[in-house]
Amino acid sequence: MARLTDPDLLAKYHQVLRGWAIEGNIELVGRAQRGLRDTLDGVAGREFKEALYRHVFDENGEIDQVREQREQWRALWEWHYDLRPTIRGLRVYVETRLFPEAFGSRQEPMIYVVQIKPA
Repeated sequence: MARLTDPDLLAKYHQVLRGWAIEGNIELVGRAQRGLRDTLDGVAGREFKEALYRHVFDENGEIDQVREQREQWRALWEWHYDLRPTIRGLRVYVETRLFPEAFGSRQEPMIYVVQIKPA
């Protein structure tokens, strides 16, 4: 794992996290909804998203940039981004995707949370 240091990607990721309360900026998709419920029972999506923001900005938590190696995903995504915040006393692993990764896109960036589990 390597800390996300690319200034352009980091700026995009930070932009999304700063807008954590804006509907659609951070979306829990696929098994992440179940992971939130099973791992952090009672934590609402809004609290979870705010915890990601606090992890990065208040606690100087790392964002790891990981080259995608899994066969079913690497054709679609070059990277995924991992965070390990502590939420209500439990350290969790959060796997995310930054969309769009291409800098030429006119779309506003967003984060897809694809997995949440105990760290």
